[in-house]
Amino acid sequence: MTRSSDPLKLSQHWHVDCRIEAELPEDTIIGRRFIVHVVFTAVTLVALLLVGYYGFIVYNFGHEIRDWEKRISDNRAEVDDILRMQREYAAESVKIDQAFALAQPSLYVSGFIANIGRTRPDRMAIDMIDWSEGGVILRGSLRERSDRATEMLGVYVETLRRDPDIGPRFKEIILTDLDRGTTGNLLRFEIKFSMKAKSS
Repeated sequence: MTRSSDPLKLSQHWHVDCRIEAELPEDTIIGRRFIVHVVFTAVTLVALLLVGYYGFIVYNFGHEIRDWEKRISDNRAEVDDILRMQREYAAESVKIDQAFALAQPSLYVSGFIANIGRTRPDRMAIDMIDWSEGGVILRGSLRERSDRATEMLGVYVETLRRDPDIGPRFKEIILTDLDRGTTGNLLRFEIKFSMKAKSS
């Protein structure tokens, strides 16, 4: 082949055509390809670190679960004893509650006296409270005119029946005795509180 027919033959004044910019290589210090590779590498490293971290947490949880399961199995006999004792205590507690419900009084003396004192009219004096199995008898005196005293005692008995702390505890509350006595301005009275029958 002759030199004249060689297609790659360079002329004497050959030079690179700088006018074709699209075909020239990048001349920046840090190329776009490098930045893309760095970003994707960083994202991959972060993902690997996160996977490793969560894997480590899962491994630790699994190890702790196995450790606690071993402790539970080691203490199974003790736990069974505690559960058995709890069942026995619950049964005994039910028995104690039933015994207390049977033995407790349906009416406490201190509470009854406090409620009587709270509802008592000003001119009324309580002389005696007689307590028995069937109920309570309240004896006292009222310094008032006869008609006014009778009216006050009727209102007082009705007040006792309607009082939420006294009325529901008794089957009936009635005025059983009135005595004017020798003095004209002192009326003696007796109020009977009949107890409700205990439910078995």
